[in-house]
Amino acid sequence: MEARRYAALTGPVLVAFPLQAHAHHAMDNVLPGTALEGLISGLAHPVIGLDHFVFVLAIGVACYCFGQRAAAVAGFIAAAVAGTVLHLYKASLPYPDAWVALSVLALGLLMLRAAPFLKGRAAPLFFALCGLAHGYAYGESIVGAEPTPLFAYLAGYTVVQVAVVMAGYALARYASRRAAPAVATTAAGAALSVAGTAFLVLSFAG
Repeated sequence: MEARRYAALTGPVLVAFPLQAHAHHAMDNVLPGTALEGLISGLAHPVIGLDHFVFVLAIGVACYCFGQRAAAVAGFIAAAVAGTVLHLYKASLPYPDAWVALSVLALGLLMLRAAPFLKGRAAPLFFALCGLAHGYAYGESIVGAEPTPLFAYLAGYTVVQVAVVMAGYALARYASRRAAPAVATTAAGAALSVAGTAFLVLSFAG
C-alpha cells in the first residue's frame, strides 16, 4: 500500500522528465508590448517552465510538511521580483537555468532527509535565495519591455506563484491524510531530487 502511494506521489514528476525543463515564453519569444500581453506572459511563465513550476509547487509542500508559513512564501516571491529587476539592470548570473535546477535539487535533498533546517527561522532565507535565481530566469522574457507590460508581467507571475504554492500546500495536506506524513515527505523529497538532477542535466544539454 505504501509503495503504491509512493508511486502515486512520484509518478507525475517522473513522467515529466522527457519534457524540456527550460523556461518557455508564452508569447512565442515576442517581447510583450501591452499590459495584457505582459500579464498573460507573467501568468504563464511559472507554469510552462516545468522547473519553475515544480519548485514553486514544492514550496507549498514544504510549508505544510515543515510548518513554514507566510514568511517563506513572501521571501521567495519578493526575491523573485528582485531577481527579475536585477536582470533588467543587466546584472549577470551565469547558467541561470542551472541555478534554478539546483534549487529544485537542494530542496529535494532537504526534504528527503527531513532536515530540521526547513523547520527553522533560516528557511525563509533559503527560499529567498532560490527566489533570486528563479526571478533572474523570469527576467529573460521581459528585458527591454516598456514599464506597463513589465509591471503587468510582475503582477501576473506573482499571482500565479501564490496560486501554485497554495496548490502544493493543499496537495501535501491531502497526501498526509492518505499516507503517513513521513512517507509523503520522503516521497516528495525523492521526486524533487530526481527532478532536480534531470533539470540540471537538461540545463547544460540545451
